[in-house]
Amino acid sequence: MTGPARLTVYSIALALMLCMQQTQAINKKPRPGDVSQGDPWQAEPYDFVFGNHIDTHVQLRLKQDDGELESLMGSFYIIFTESDGVTPLGTDPVSGLPIAHHPRGAEHNERCGIDPITCVVGWYMDAVPGAARFLYHSGVNGDDHPVWMVNRAEEAGAPATGMVIPQPGYFSHFHWITTSSSDPRAVDVPAQCDKNNAGQLQDQDPTAVNEICRGWFLQIHAVRDFAFKHGNELIPVYVGEDLRSHLNMVTNYDETPVVPITPTR
Repeated sequence: MTGPARLTVYSIALALMLCMQQTQAINKKPRPGDVSQGDPWQAEPYDFVFGNHIDTHVQLRLKQDDGELESLMGSFYIIFTESDGVTPLGTDPVSGLPIAHHPRGAEHNERCGIDPITCVVGWYMDAVPGAARFLYHSGVNGDDHPVWMVNRAEEAGAPATGMVIPQPGYFSHFHWITTSSSDPRAVDVPAQCDKNNAGQLQDQDPTAVNEICRGWFLQIHAVRDFAFKHGNELIPVYVGEDLRSHLNMVTNYDETPVVPITPTR
């Protein structure tokens, strides 16, 4: 084997090695594990809260450097059963994977550590601070994760710093903070962003549409295979870097398309 062929094989091997090293580094970090009824939940040091609905299914540790925000690190949770902790949610008929969704808190009797459910680690999560402009929650495909507009690079003309997809990494999700967050920036959260869920961001006055909200860019790494139920979708998730289950960022937006956009699902 000579020339380009040898170079191609070497490049593939190097890429695989780097991917394995990154995965090993992620897995070596100490992180909170599964949580059963009676176990502590969001206890120090994994006591960071966003101040909204995501807090029902994350345990995160805030890292600061001389008072400056640096990162979040922890676990992202799912449950495989109904609120009784016994009845399985079922099996995805397409992928054959067991169905799971995020624990949804007191309203659904799905409180980790309190109700008779087992909150299982679905992903490891790492995050860095930033900002994004809120666009919408409901679209042609129905309700979904809130969609945010960001930049690919730090732009001099951007209305706020940190509105840029972080690199290196595979950050695919932005999540906002409220005035109830343990994030030091919570004191400056405007009323438009001080909402518990995506629907409120869009529909509750004052609306957050076109508002820049502070928050965190999330990078998630699945630690098991399952079918993630979100809204009316069942999303197959496999061990490794996950870019699709929580994707909610765009870098451009046309509010008046020439041709109406039709649903894809």
